[in-house]
Amino acid sequence: MEKVYLSQTDIGKMTEKVGWGDRRKIAVLIGRNQFPPHDVRIGSTKGWKKETINQWFEDVVEKDLKKKPKIPLKPQV
Repeated sequence: MEKVYLSQTDIGKMTEKVGWGDRRKIAVLIGRNQFPPHDVRIGSTKGWKKETINQWFEDVVEKDLKKKPKIPLKPQV
């Protein structure tokens, strides 16, 4: 069965895979109202539709990753 909603942990795992942050960073963004509003609340757990997060990922994460300078693997002498 496919998940209908993504949790904060799921989103954190997505951003961690691309080197943008983790679940804690997502929690901070939510606390600062810099994250899309949740689509559902089940008990105290917030959930977001995949479409909502995919759009946010394109608008925020991918854009931010493009801005970051590449760190060279070897120090240049």
